[in-house]
Amino acid sequence: MSITALPLESSALSTGNEQTWKAWLIERIDPQWRVAEWDSRRQVFTGDVDNEMTAVYLCRVDRCMTVVEIFDRRCRRCERHRKLNGTSPSFFDRTFDPDSVPRRDEKAFSKVDFELSEVNGTVAAEIIYGVQQRDRDQIILVPMRIRSIVSHLPPDCRSLLDVAGNRQFEKALGAAAGGVFRSLVTHLQRAHVVYSGTDPTMADVWKPAVVGLQAAPDRRYSAAGGVVDFREIRQRWLREITKQFGREVRPPVTTLRHTVHAAEIASRQLSLRTNGDHPELLDHGDMSAVVEGFRTSADREGKPHSFTHRRSLLGWWRRLLEFSRRTGAMDDIPGSFALDLRSHTIAQVETSEDDFGRTIPEHVIAQLDQHLELLGRHSTYSAPGWNPDDYAMMYQTVYQIIRDTGRRPSEIVGLKRSCLDWVDGKPTLVYDNRKRRRMGRRLPISTATATVIDQWLDHLQSLSVPDTLCDWLFPTPGTRNNIRRGHLSGAQFGSRAFAIWIDAIPELVDERLDDDGNPALYDRSMITPYGLRHSYAQRHADNGTPVDVLRELMDHRSVDTTMGYFSVTLKRKRQATEEISKFAIDRHGRPAGFTSVTEYERQSVAVPFGNCTEPSNIKAGGQHCPIRFQCAGCSFYRPDPSYRPAIEQHLAELRTDKETAIATDSASWVITNFDAQIHAFTDVISSMDAMLADLPADQRAVIDNASRELRKARTAAAFIPLESVTTHTNEDEQR
Repeated sequence: MSITALPLESSALSTGNEQTWKAWLIERIDPQWRVAEWDSRRQVFTGDVDNEMTAVYLCRVDRCMTVVEIFDRRCRRCERHRKLNGTSPSFFDRTFDPDSVPRRDEKAFSKVDFELSEVNGTVAAEIIYGVQQRDRDQIILVPMRIRSIVSHLPPDCRSLLDVAGNRQFEKALGAAAGGVFRSLVTHLQRAHVVYSGTDPTMADVWKPAVVGLQAAPDRRYSAAGGVVDFREIRQRWLREITKQFGREVRPPVTTLRHTVHAAEIASRQLSLRTNGDHPELLDHGDMSAVVEGFRTSADREGKPHSFTHRRSLLGWWRRLLEFSRRTGAMDDIPGSFALDLRSHTIAQVETSEDDFGRTIPEHVIAQLDQHLELLGRHSTYSAPGWNPDDYAMMYQTVYQIIRDTGRRPSEIVGLKRSCLDWVDGKPTLVYDNRKRRRMGRRLPISTATATVIDQWLDHLQSLSVPDTLCDWLFPTPGTRNNIRRGHLSGAQFGSRAFAIWIDAIPELVDERLDDDGNPALYDRSMITPYGLRHSYAQRHADNGTPVDVLRELMDHRSVDTTMGYFSVTLKRKRQATEEISKFAIDRHGRPAGFTSVTEYERQSVAVPFGNCTEPSNIKAGGQHCPIRFQCAGCSFYRPDPSYRPAIEQHLAELRTDKETAIATDSASWVITNFDAQIHAFTDVISSMDAMLADLPADQRAVIDNASRELRKARTAAAFIPLESVTTHTNEDEQR
């Protein structure tokens, strides 16, 4: 498509300014830039197949020396003859001699990748300046796309800034070349700000790419597009302090957008207040109204924001206020317009069972593992030194590490090659918790997981990786992607490879049955990479891992978050109790089941190693044992299968205590007491195992599931986090 007749808007540069702008750019162009490829005298660029930063490659046919723009592709002449030849592709690539057939299209085999001799001198300087900036950002140069931009420029174009934003022009370029054009324009606009001495932050709509803001906290490069709009902040004073925050702090774009959004919510609340437009009259009541806006905030469709999001918004607002007070931007605003840490809070919402619905059940994970070989097979993409099998192995390794460690996907894709450490012969994973800005975290992992990492490391050594990416365990795939990112992104894995894999698995079934009695299909939309983290936590909770230990394993800041994995609804607890109560035994191993859930809960109380039916102990909530919890010798002892892990742990402790008593030459009656308890608790476990062994397999599975539910319920009920314990001084009591 040609747009030579494209009407230009008024030029961004006058004739005089055009010459000074051109001279300014030329002063900043590196004369030694790509001297092996760029001929500045002839204004001709010839791609070098040996330069990793240039997307030009030799034809995949062994004897063909023709240059192509896409790796592992044939030139047009070889591809045409391969189709006529009819032999297998691999045989053709090994045996075809290009010199044996005449060339039909000489232009297609030109070594000149692009030239600028025919364009305006200012435009040529702009293109070279922009390409050099992209080089500094480590973005691969694709000469074909520069050639496309040059060929579509109107003949009277005096600057790329003249056609910036022209949709007809960008549409004619296509998606790939259009993206390169917008990138060149961004660098030029940023340069023009310096050239002209203007301040792009004075406007109410900012272009982060022109301002030069970092894209995101974990993306160490300037934003490429988008805008930040301050116009929804209705009060001028609030809009200005928000802009001053962006101007002086220069936060990443995502951080600035969060701050602006928080200021917009505050602005809406203040617009309903009498003093909203009079900052010198604001008081504590106005701040309370603002905080109420965060408590009730919702998305554009009216759906209330989650507790975490509302609390985050309040945090962005708090940081904006702290900055403004610290820098003097709010000196004229009364100090009473401030956040009160006691009253201006957002209460934690009780976590319901549905909030943990993203957990992927273990039986579904087992099915995923059975189809692991399909992960990463969605593409035939290859790059210099990499083939599709290499990418598949990388994606499969990422999945297995997330599954086994429960780390966030972003933490796994950002692992360094040195992430594996061995301490006393045990493997430890070293990772960065970027969400909470806690770096160098350490997590004990299994030897099997360490083996998966080692196998990938060994394979990675045989692959071609640019020097700038050598530190990463999972370097960013492809040569034309933004290698400045360094490593595979969470979106590349989750939104592409993982999602395509889940759709490609033939069948995923649930444990429940459908209306016809057949295994129901599992909802694939519930399977996400982050769900593997929930599954890891749930797996530990089900296996009785203490809450404080799981909190450390999950690297949670608040124990309330960890407690969610131990939550058991009343309905599930009652169902579990119905199953378990029938299998209680006495200290002799004889069946002593309860006839109903009501009897189970009313006539017994949970103690460390089982249930107790002693009346005074029931009345005291299990805290008044007449014989100091020597349960195995008590006639009121009623253990059930849910207590089996606790009994085993107690047995191990008894054996340890017995050895200590022997080593310290304790009295014989002490040793005898330990022996009696060990024998009694061993008999309890043996009786319980014999009873369960007589049950059908499906019923044993039901008992196992019910036991896990009851253990979680008891763990959650018994755990009191230290931060929730308060102490009172005498002075407090006097008040």
